[in-house]
Amino acid sequence: MTRLSLLLSTVLLSLNAGALELAKYPQAFEAGNGISVVVAPSTDDTQALIQVSGINHPLDEVVILTTLKDRGNDDRDYSTTLNGSAYTMLVKRQGWGGERYQLYLPNTDGFELGFDDAKSKQVKPTTLLALYEQQKQQGIQDKLSRFDREQRVADFTAQLQEIDQAASASCGTPLTTVVDWPALEDDKLKRLGVPSFCAEVVRQLANLCESDADYKTQAKQLKTVECSFDEQLKLRENDAILRFTTHEKAPNQGDFINAFLRNR
Repeated sequence: MTRLSLLLSTVLLSLNAGALELAKYPQAFEAGNGISVVVAPSTDDTQALIQVSGINHPLDEVVILTTLKDRGNDDRDYSTTLNGSAYTMLVKRQGWGGERYQLYLPNTDGFELGFDDAKSKQVKPTTLLALYEQQKQQGIQDKLSRFDREQRVADFTAQLQEIDQAASASCGTPLTTVVDWPALEDDKLKRLGVPSFCAEVVRQLANLCESDADYKTQAKQLKTVECSFDEQLKLRENDAILRFTTHEKAPNQGDFINAFLRNR
């Protein structure tokens, strides 16, 4: 056997050893409004292929390989990588009424799933696996898994705008949160839910407006929240602008902001 033949044989053996093998019986679910989900676990029950169909979303009809994480008590998370970050796509939880499955897709509110026995029997694991391999060759899953900074900033901006609108309605005045996006390195954008940090100021404003009608007069003196990340938690006011500096490990940020707003 030549060195080239030996090398090719070794590569083929390693590919076969790492090949995904699916269990015999997949599961199919319905999420309402024509949305269906297929879950096909691997024979060793450590991975699963998931395909969502019937929804206007970039993941529609794409077969995604997920990793199963056992949470104990037969609770499980099905996770993958989307836009450069770990993402839990499906969760299984045990409750008093039995098993509950919930589907999560980026930029959606999540879906409660109902098991469909008839459709489960129609799913062919070999067909699903073949489609997964075909899409892999086309680079579809790889494109979805790669970090897209522009898309991440657009998604976070949309989330902030939604929170701003709710706070504006509560306080009866327009409030806008602005983030120093260029100063945020890719690592933070991948790891952190930026809106959960930067929107905390308008959330606390909304809480104060809802609990005390008189506070709405104070809120009308404010227009913009400028948010950035640094080593220390800070909040300053200047010309109707609240300049908020946050840090991912700073504790009790909501309490800190609330105290500042009440005593400004």
